[in-house]
Amino acid sequence: MTAAGEKSFLVFSGGNDRAVFGFLRALRLCGASAHVVARTEDDRILRSSFRGDVKWVRPTHELSLEIFAEGVRRVRADAGDAAFVVLPSTEYFNTFLLRHRREIEGMGCGIPLVQASLYARLTEKRSAAEFFSTAGLAVPREVRPSAAMEHPVVAKPFRNVSTKGESLYPHLLDNRAEFEAFLAAHDAGDYFFQEYVRGQSLYLLFHLSRADGQDFTWSQRNLLQQPDGKSMLLAEPADFHHTEIAARIIRALRDAGFHGLGMVEMIRTADREVFIEMNPRIWGPVQFCLDQQQSLLQAFIGEALHDDPTRYTDRQSRSRRKRYFWLGGLLETLRAGKRPAWHAASRALFPVILRSLASDVYLRKDSWRCFLHDVFRAPTGRSKR
Repeated sequence: MTAAGEKSFLVFSGGNDRAVFGFLRALRLCGASAHVVARTEDDRILRSSFRGDVKWVRPTHELSLEIFAEGVRRVRADAGDAAFVVLPSTEYFNTFLLRHRREIEGMGCGIPLVQASLYARLTEKRSAAEFFSTAGLAVPREVRPSAAMEHPVVAKPFRNVSTKGESLYPHLLDNRAEFEAFLAAHDAGDYFFQEYVRGQSLYLLFHLSRADGQDFTWSQRNLLQQPDGKSMLLAEPADFHHTEIAARIIRALRDAGFHGLGMVEMIRTADREVFIEMNPRIWGPVQFCLDQQQSLLQAFIGEALHDDPTRYTDRQSRSRRKRYFWLGGLLETLRAGKRPAWHAASRALFPVILRSLASDVYLRKDSWRCFLHDVFRAPTGRSKR
């Protein structure tokens, strides 16, 4: 039971699993654990050593304010009246938290996200492009759909969650046939279209502390990704966070009042660096920060629990893995009859797997059962960058 006056994390698992696992590992490095509400008996966390932190298993995938309140009630039976900090995890969940912020905070649950208007401005694809363009960054050229337009193009949703409550994602359309099939399957009013920018994929990763204005930054170069702009599969360290463009991004976010965890994706071409998107929340390959002794998560945890982002920054993982890798996501792609997308020169997959396997996000002491499940059974596909 948490001591009176202390805060602890409340985690709703079952989405963005790799990010949740990375966060829970960081929390253990900081000498703490979370109160977890799992999403059905199929939740990946129940195959891990974190299953001991699960206080309730939701019977269905449905999420409502009543179900959230029931999760809080179940956790309080163990944790008492301590204040909770809710981990923002997926776009859908974060939208839910912001929509019901007043009610959730009334349950004694803090939400470490900026206000809803700024969150939407930074995470929705067109408004984010406008924001960073104003900050002096290059953005992809927007194109009007027509029979004469050049391919490939990227269909991007105006909003991340539709009016029906469905998550919307970008779609890469390589040719006219794919464009017409897309229009037949989706509401064109939910999307706008941009040129497809080829080049190196870079993530600028950060925690911008609210308490004292400290910036914790790092970057990675993405090598291999699931098709249709989905989850990253393979990455290596980068030095983008040391560039003037990265500093410009951080200044623009600070000036707008942003704080907390975030990720900005850029594409580096031969002559420019182009803004692609921002996730103002935890991201899928966050484990790589721990493996590279970067303190972004520790700073977030220290600030959320103690208003001190430096409290745990000396808590580091003992292992140092040179790459980020997710074999399960690669197998998911291959089993679906699709090809992963290379952001570098294409290579034979088998040697890549052999070289990178020791860095797999789930081939760890606390999650090896998850790794075996992904390898020997078709994954459920609940993944998000």
